[in-house]
Amino acid sequence: MIAGTPLERRYRRLLAWYPPQHRATFGEEMIGVLLAAARDGQRRPGVADIADLLRGAVRAWMRAAVAGAPDRRWQEALSASSMLAAPLMIVLLLGQDLGWMSSLLWHSASQPSAMPALLWPLPVLLLPLALGVLGSRRLATAAALVLTVWVAVQAALGQRLQEPRVAGYLVLLGVQAVALAFSPGPRRGLELVSRRSIVVAIPWIATAAYAGAIVPTHYPVPLAVAELGVCVVAVAGLPALATPAGRRLVVLLVIIPGSTFLTPLLTFAGVRFYSMGFAASQFALYLPPVFLAGVTAMVVRRTDRGRPAEATAAS
Repeated sequence: MIAGTPLERRYRRLLAWYPPQHRATFGEEMIGVLLAAARDGQRRPGVADIADLLRGAVRAWMRAAVAGAPDRRWQEALSASSMLAAPLMIVLLLGQDLGWMSSLLWHSASQPSAMPALLWPLPVLLLPLALGVLGSRRLATAAALVLTVWVAVQAALGQRLQEPRVAGYLVLLGVQAVALAFSPGPRRGLELVSRRSIVVAIPWIATAAYAGAIVPTHYPVPLAVAELGVCVVAVAGLPALATPAGRRLVVLLVIIPGSTFLTPLLTFAGVRFYSMGFAASQFALYLPPVFLAGVTAMVVRRTDRGRPAEATAAS
């Protein structure tokens, strides 16, 4: 190998198209192979070499984007999200209207009002989770993606894509699909359940149940006392936010899906969401969760890139 030759410099310029981590790991080895295979007196990379290197750069970036795993804490949060997303949807629906979900899963169906016709959406929503628990994570991911697309299509056919609640459920379904695809899955989520996590979660579960009208809202006490009691229960759940896993779960399961309601909630500030056209309403509903999901992905990737440096510094 002739270091510093024009041929080597040109090869290094081509390698600059590869991800930094790939260059740090394989760069010198690739340069050595390329120079060893070069002809005597060769000064420029051949067309075939350039094409191969560019194809390799595309594949390397795709692997970095798709196969790059987040750090352990994000993996655990994604595993927990893959386990909790479907039950969260069902809890919310039980407190709202199962018939509404029935008509959303099949746009031409009338809203049932009697059992068991009300319950048929539940196994549909639980299918990705069930497949993941059984160990078929790829099949579970495919089922979650199909379910998300199906709900979006049915909502479009029923002209309901402008409903904020539909957008919230669609984003939550999308979070479930991503969590299944980029984590060890709900089996790992079940392994993470501990007595401490259950105790910390009880106040949140109780508050969500009250807010969703799953538990009675009329007590033989003054309304102010009942509301104060709910506030106390909610505050008791705040220690969960002090843990990294708790903060990540709130981002994935609450903040990102809940951000679809940001623009509709601004109607009191003069934002006329319900007077918007279709394109503007879709932009208003989905821009906040897409932005937050992008920021979260950047944080995950930055954390992943920072781990080798941290490990080196620690050693």
